Amino acid sequence: MAQYVFGLDIGIASVGWAVLDAQRIVDLGVRCFDKAETAKEGDPLNLTRRQARLLRRRLYRRAWRLTQLARLFKREGLIDDAKLFAKAPSWTENAWELRLRGLDHLLTPLEWARVIYHLCKHRGFHWTSKAEEAKAESDAEGGRVKQGLAHTKALMQVKNYRSTAEMVLAEFPGAQRNKRGQYDKALSRVLLGEELALLFATQRRLGNPHASEHFEQLILGHGDRKSGLFWQQKPALSGADLLKMLGKCTFEKTEYRAPKASFSAERHVWLTRLNNLRIVVDGRARPLNDAERQAALLLPYQTETFKYKTLKAAFVKVGLWGDGVRFGGLAYPSQAQAEAEKAKDPEDQFLVKLPAWHELRKAFKAAGHEALWQQISMPALEEDPTLLDQIATVLSVYKDGTEVVQQLRQLALPEPDASIAVLEKIRFDKFSSLSLKALRRIVPLMQGGLRYDEAVAQIPEYGHHSQRIDPGATRHLYLPPFYEAQRKYAGKGDRIGSMQFREDADVPRNPVVLRALNQARKVVNALIREYGSPVAVNIEMARDLSRPLDERNKVKRAQEEFRDRNDKARSEFERDFGYKPKGAVFEKWMLYREQLGQCAYSQQPLDIQRVLDDPNYAQVDHALPYSRSYDDSKNNKVLVLTRENQNKGNRTPFEYLTSFPGGEDGERWRAFVAWVQGNKAYRMAKRNRLLRKNYGTDESRGFIDRNLNDTRYICKFFKNYVEEHLQLAARTDGDTARRCVVVNGQLTAFLRARWGLAKVRGDSDRHHALDAAVVAACTHGMVKALADYSRRKEIAFLQEGFPDPETGEILNLAAFDRAREHFPEPWPHFAHELKARLFIDDLVALREDMQHLGSYAQDDLDRLRTLFVSRAPQRRNGGAVHKGTIYAQPENLKQQGSTIEKILLTGLKLQDFDKLLNPESSDHFVEPHRNERLYAAIRRRLEEFGGKADKAFGPDKPFYKPDKNGQPTGPIVRSIKLVRGKQTGIPIRGGLAKNDSMLRVDVFTKAGKFHLVPVYVHHRVTGLPDRAIVAFKDEEEWTLIDESYAFLFSVYPNDFVCVQQRGKPLIEGYYAGLDRANGNINVWAHDRAASVGKDGLIRGIGVKTALSLEKLNVDVLGRIYPAPPETRRGLA
Repeated sequence: MAQYVFGLDIGIASVGWAVLDAQRIVDLGVRCFDKAETAKEGDPLNLTRRQARLLRRRLYRRAWRLTQLARLFKREGLIDDAKLFAKAPSWTENAWELRLRGLDHLLTPLEWARVIYHLCKHRGFHWTSKAEEAKAESDAEGGRVKQGLAHTKALMQVKNYRSTAEMVLAEFPGAQRNKRGQYDKALSRVLLGEELALLFATQRRLGNPHASEHFEQLILGHGDRKSGLFWQQKPALSGADLLKMLGKCTFEKTEYRAPKASFSAERHVWLTRLNNLRIVVDGRARPLNDAERQAALLLPYQTETFKYKTLKAAFVKVGLWGDGVRFGGLAYPSQAQAEAEKAKDPEDQFLVKLPAWHELRKAFKAAGHEALWQQISMPALEEDPTLLDQIATVLSVYKDGTEVVQQLRQLALPEPDASIAVLEKIRFDKFSSLSLKALRRIVPLMQGGLRYDEAVAQIPEYGHHSQRIDPGATRHLYLPPFYEAQRKYAGKGDRIGSMQFREDADVPRNPVVLRALNQARKVVNALIREYGSPVAVNIEMARDLSRPLDERNKVKRAQEEFRDRNDKARSEFERDFGYKPKGAVFEKWMLYREQLGQCAYSQQPLDIQRVLDDPNYAQVDHALPYSRSYDDSKNNKVLVLTRENQNKGNRTPFEYLTSFPGGEDGERWRAFVAWVQGNKAYRMAKRNRLLRKNYGTDESRGFIDRNLNDTRYICKFFKNYVEEHLQLAARTDGDTARRCVVVNGQLTAFLRARWGLAKVRGDSDRHHALDAAVVAACTHGMVKALADYSRRKEIAFLQEGFPDPETGEILNLAAFDRAREHFPEPWPHFAHELKARLFIDDLVALREDMQHLGSYAQDDLDRLRTLFVSRAPQRRNGGAVHKGTIYAQPENLKQQGSTIEKILLTGLKLQDFDKLLNPESSDHFVEPHRNERLYAAIRRRLEEFGGKADKAFGPDKPFYKPDKNGQPTGPIVRSIKLVRGKQTGIPIRGGLAKNDSMLRVDVFTKAGKFHLVPVYVHHRVTGLPDRAIVAFKDEEEWTLIDESYAFLFSVYPNDFVCVQQRGKPLIEGYYAGLDRANGNINVWAHDRAASVGKDGLIRGIGVKTALSLEKLNVDVLGRIYPAPPETRRGLA
């Protein structure tokens, strides 16, 4: 039975895969899919939907409240028609003026109804709690709102206005509403409520029969600022309702998760950072000892800005550390960079943050209750966190101010009134994955020095935090889904099916990660169906898989800067030496410059010409031998004379240079230390490797494990998920190595380079399959062969009988002869075979090429297929019906289909002015002949600032409308209106909104021609469309589809289509979009090869008169087969 190894390269939007046996590449391919985030902002897709849903609900509740108000007016006898306010108003008097008049005069029923309606509709801003008001100080927009509210309140008090309407009309006679980004007219709901109460009192005194106290209570409530239509507002999710949405603990399945603001949760975070912290002394990394941990334990509770340098300064002060101590994991700059101030101090970053602790501490201090805070906090520091945990729970679970006060009164607070006065202004959110019960079992163990995983392992019923493999677990032929079905009953016996994450796996919630892992699961299952269970699964994951978009962009910029520096260096080399350098020569030259032209081990000067021309003069050496570290990074490479490299063998610089007379106090080692420390170009990471003293078996294993295996949480999760749930095939070779390994990207990059497998990301998506094949080849046997080869190269020139520095055994050089000649490959001609399988698209040529290798049987050749990238189609029926902006469309523009669009002055372009001033152009200013002075003034302002609209019309440069004399005496102009040419979309409230994304295209045929009908989301309501596109015609003139037309199929994004046009080659690809103006379609090349067009997109494919138009299905592994016959489906 064949023994297959699966290789997976999992990225943000792709899964490369490969299947290898002992002697050949069985199959390989790529599965691509859309990222689970928005393209521009990088927000989760569900965030956009959730925000739109919440906005709809808020608008619905507002509309329903006003509907209830209008119905109340009708019952009260104020109006005859409850729909009066839903119609276009027939009155002309300003509602603000009516509100002011109501303070002195009796209002008619309609006027009184308008006043109440106006106040209830525009009821101002209201903080639902003191905590929300306090929190606004730290928010930029919230701070401006608060300033605006304070400003209008001050105006009321200073000038003794009777009501907000009186104040607004007096202070802001030109405009009573805030403009974009303004808050100077912000009004408090409390002030407006007081105005409405004053109006009721005044109207009662003046004899208004519709101003009774009962009617007032229905509007303004009972004084609790919650009841009544004016104050009515759905409260935030709180208390029991919030707990229904809160998940359960990872270990204590019946316990709710703990607030992140609880002392126990923050203590857990701090102990995790503390126990994982490593310091580097004399090139050796070690954890903190017991004395250091105890000394550090209370430090972050004393200062809010607890950084690495804070800890270091504290320890240096008390004599625990010297100035030379460095922290492991920080990217220390070289001395040259530090002196040039081009790099930030890596120790100037937070070691840990305890935000809840310090927010509480500062709140009590600001209120003058520091002694009270000591009474509350000291028990927690003395290992009794009960009270602080209870406080955090109340402030995290309850949002309403009244509820918070009620819950706090149930706690054993010292001086309850004073404590509650401070605490009611604070709110927390977010929850840990662990409960307080679990934390109180884990934290004491961590305080004893155990890491989190070690502490959890000490509790038998918890097992292990990373889902340790259960030997007795039931394994499956296929990987099970990350979700499991859940059945609920929702009243009257209606059964609702829903999906939830599996309880037996801590599935990552990041939607980008989840989609990538789910697609990888589908690939694995498809491969098992095709080839059976593998003996091993090797995985590589993109380093940025779980990073947000802004971090990925930051990494991308850093990579681009690195490439730019390299390109600049290559140009300098070509200028100085007259030819373009190859990889090995360029690496030597870069190290030569870094080392200031000296051999690293002997400090002798190097002849640059011999370095470049004579491969036997100087060599690049791994400071920590590659066979003992698998570290091929630049931080582990130096340029040395060949004799020094040969004499060093597979020893570290310390082991080699202390073998000379004097040992550690000898001249060679001391000179080397001085040279390394004096090299300003060396970063701390490189210095640590070069000067490392202790590098025994344990340290070597640690380096090897880090450089071979990816230990990130997501990698561990998927690895453990495969091992726990997937039934792997039995090995026939007796190998007992791990069956599922997450390979470090550094190792695969090293192997790619040594095997001559260059990867150019921009060329196509095929490189994902290349990576997967290399990952699959990273078997235990390959790693061992690589170690043997590296070891042999390192000791090739040593004398027989030299002791191995790692094991102490006497080396037998003859034992390494088999690894002497060539860098190890999985099998002969592996690189050639992989390149052919990746890039040869002619099946006949591919079979001929593979036949020459001799490792393919005839059956294998018959089953051979070329690489074809599979893409996940987007077959959905929902989404946004239309874009968010509704454009005005007056009656005079409806006939021609034009709209009016308001654009900010900052969005204008000087080069467009001539066209916009021409009323005959498709896009032009509204009535340009009547606003000549305005447009001329705008143009002059733009010309003054070189066409830069953002500077010409910035916030500090208001633009005033010119009068008839051309003087800027008119109102401030922030935007102008344009007439936009022919537009298509959905009529809404007298305007036009543009269609959102097209769901699909329905294809019909008649008389040998193909007709395309675009289908949008709004057709779910209006019914399926029956018009097929006619190029350059209005939709009303499109072809009407009737019974004489035959339906062929529906095409969704990423469906695979083939188009045969007359006299042209066959065009095939994944459907990308339809141009409704001309009926042409766009398709992606299957691998998005840059050679066929920008980003692999083939544009402008006419299909109406094509000889054939066919839809095909592509499975997960890239196999193509005919699509089954379809009937036209609705959108329900």
